[in-house]
Amino acid sequence: MFFFRVALWSSSAFLLVSAQNKTSKRGLAFSSEQTPGDLNNANQTKSHISWQYDWGNSPPAYIAVSNIEYIPMQWGTGKIEQFADAVAAQGAKTILAFNEPDFDKESNMLATDAAKLWKQYLEPLKAKGIRLGGPAVTGSPTGRPWLAEFFEACTKCSVDFLPIHWYGEGTEGFYNYLWEVHNQFPKLPIWVTEYASTSKNETGRTAPPLRMFRRSRNTLEVAEFLNATITYMDTLDWIERYAWFGFFRPREDAIYNLLGDDGGLNKLGQIYVGAKTTHTQIVSKAPTKSYHTVNGADLPSQGIVTTYASVANAAVRGWNAFGIEERRQAFGFGLSLVVSALGAVCTIW
Repeated sequence: MFFFRVALWSSSAFLLVSAQNKTSKRGLAFSSEQTPGDLNNANQTKSHISWQYDWGNSPPAYIAVSNIEYIPMQWGTGKIEQFADAVAAQGAKTILAFNEPDFDKESNMLATDAAKLWKQYLEPLKAKGIRLGGPAVTGSPTGRPWLAEFFEACTKCSVDFLPIHWYGEGTEGFYNYLWEVHNQFPKLPIWVTEYASTSKNETGRTAPPLRMFRRSRNTLEVAEFLNATITYMDTLDWIERYAWFGFFRPREDAIYNLLGDDGGLNKLGQIYVGAKTTHTQIVSKAPTKSYHTVNGADLPSQGIVTTYASVANAAVRGWNAFGIEERRQAFGFGLSLVVSALGAVCTIW
């Protein structure tokens, strides 16, 4: 009975977080060819989702008919000579370029080579009225130095906004990183095209009586992070768009998925999308496409790779000057401490 009450309390606390009003900023990083019907949950009247991308340069049929703006991407060097034609064919007004070029398991490009390719194949798109998103670097220590080298080699390149990625734990590290990038490149609006709280799924390492409790606590941490960050980014005029990672079904190594086993929105998905499930697609093993990010779903153990600057410098970056929802966050923090303390008592007991 005790364990049931704790789990119920944690689940109720989860529901305290609330989605924000409809925003043009909120988007999806979505690529699930095996279960395309899942996208229907983001394509409804009450949905907050206004844009999407799938790391590709042309929308698959199930995305093309979704009525959600599709942003094509030139992921790496492959078939870059065909990119302009792909953009023209779909009438795209905005593009993304070079996914995590500073990471050897992603597009893995030298900054100088990326600059040359940009000048040859992407810069001409600007003359056609297309907005150009710069290379989307990782949140690791290699990301911003790579960008600095790219801009040194691409001094006359027309970059209209800067996509970035971040994975880690806690809003402080995320807000710090946003402001560090903004202060380094103050003239460029930012798109956060991949981000998530990588709080671990600890249920597999916990004794059966405590698994429900552990799952509820960690899920609550992710939900609090999601709700706080979307609220915060909606207040920043230099954050143009953002996309949570990710819109996929459950995985053993992650608890930041927005979908349940059947493809319907889970509680986290309902917060982010802002609507309840309207469609589910049942499949035997709920397959999802393999994602590859520097510290995302495939490598959750590398979640804390972003440099956490000291709190003393936070005022310079500016994020703590806003004081958003102090009482709500204080309540959530206090609740987390209480639940964590109960977990420690239960573990000892």
